[in-house]
Amino acid sequence: MSAWKRKIQSSLKENIEKVGLSANYASIATVKPNNMPAVRTVVMRDFAGEHHTDNTGWNSDLLVIITDKRSDKINELKQNPNIELNWYMNSTMEQFRVAGKVDIIEKNYDNKKLEHLGSHFEQVQTGEYDHKTERLRHFYQFGTHMRAQMTNDPSKPLDINEINPKDGWFKNDQVQDSLEEAFENFVLLVITVTSVRHWSPCTGTKSLL
Repeated sequence: MSAWKRKIQSSLKENIEKVGLSANYASIATVKPNNMPAVRTVVMRDFAGEHHTDNTGWNSDLLVIITDKRSDKINELKQNPNIELNWYMNSTMEQFRVAGKVDIIEKNYDNKKLEHLGSHFEQVQTGEYDHKTERLRHFYQFGTHMRAQMTNDPSKPLDINEINPKDGWFKNDQVQDSLEEAFENFVLLVITVTSVRHWSPCTGTKSLL
């Protein structure tokens, strides 16, 4: 495991224990078509292929964010995939500035364009990894009200009652159309990290990558 990933995981664990899941909030900067910066708050969703409590069989150094394909940042990232995150952890007063390049994993993604991500994964037990399954996994973990926000009618929660064991597809006959609309708009942003700078009151600023 890289030093920067180990440090982020250690700091995040400590901050979640002290202040809760708000420690997962970070700011992401993208570049608008007019070359002006755009910054918004996002929720960091762990590393690709991993879960903080369950053993998925995979490790990676790719950070994951969830977004709506209707968001302005999708077009911004398609034109310029370079980003920087400012991840401030309030309890320990640490700041991670993470630069990287984003790959967009949406419903009809081109697998060939994602082949370069393979070198960032380490298999730790038997099993298969693919981006479709990863996208479904995050969709299942997404809250019912958050799934609803990815539809044109966000007023009703979108529960998943059943998952087909053969293909992993979700099902709820009462809201199936809305679930599929939400999944259509559900996008993973996978970040290949190129540099990490860490600041804390104790150490000042230092480069971890």
